[in-house]
Amino acid sequence: MMMAQAITHLVCDCDGVLLDSESIALRVLHQELLPLLPALSVADAGGSADAQGDPGDREEDPRSALLHSAIANRLGMYTDLLLDEVNAEFALGLNELQAARINQEVALACSNEAQAVSGIADALQMIRLPKAVASNSSPDRIARGLQRCGLLPQFAGHIHSAHEVGKPKPAPDVYLAAAAGFGVDPHRCVAVDDSVTGVRAAVAAGMHVLGFTGVAHDRKAMARNLKAAGAIKVFDDMRLFPQLISELIWLR
Repeated sequence: MMMAQAITHLVCDCDGVLLDSESIALRVLHQELLPLLPALSVADAGGSADAQGDPGDREEDPRSALLHSAIANRLGMYTDLLLDEVNAEFALGLNELQAARINQEVALACSNEAQAVSGIADALQMIRLPKAVASNSSPDRIARGLQRCGLLPQFAGHIHSAHEVGKPKPAPDVYLAAAAGFGVDPHRCVAVDDSVTGVRAAVAAGMHVLGFTGVAHDRKAMARNLKAAGAIKVFDDMRLFPQLISELIWLR
C-alpha cells in the first residue's frame, strides 16, 4: 500500500482566486454578446406586434438572463472556447474577427481593472509553502494582473499558462506543468480553483483540490458544482484559506 505523501507546495488558479477579474469578464462578454442575440419572433415574445423591434431594447429580452448565466457557468474556460459554445447555443452568428475583438476586449479589461481578491495578500503571506500559478489565461495577462495587484513576487518563476502547454483546463496539463516546475509529484501539491473546469483539471493532475466561491455569481450553486467536480473542501472567504491549508498538511 502506497504511503500518503506530504503536501509541500501550493498551486493557485489566477482569475477568481488571486484576481477578482471574472466579474469583469462576465460584464464585458455579456455586454458584447447581447446585441448579437437574434431578434425575437412574434411567437417567442408572446404575440407582441413590437417583438421584432428596436435592438436597443435587448436588455428586456428574456434571453438576456439566460445568456448571462450561460457565460457565468463557463467562466474559467479559454475565452475563445467559451465564445464558440455560447455562439452555438444562442445562434449569435459570431465570426472570427468579432470573436478576436471580444477576446481582446476581455483581456484588456481584466488586465486594467482587476483587483486582488479580498484577503488573498494576507492569506498568501501566512501560507509558507512554495507557490505557483496555473491558469488558462495568457502569460502576459497573468503577469500584468499580478503585478498590478502586488502579488507577482509571491509567484516569481512559477507562472504557468495553458497557452504554453498546449491544452487548457479541464485537461490537467497546466497543473502538471506547475508540479514539474517545482520538481515534485503532483500528489504533493494542493490546488485552489474557482471553476468546475479548473477543479476537474487539478483533480485529473492528481492534486488535492480546494474550491473557492468568494467571487462566484451564485456561491451556493458553485459550491455544489465544485464539490461534484472533486474539490475536497469549498470556502468563500480568504481568511479561511491558511487554516484549510494547515489542516490538509496535518492530515497527511
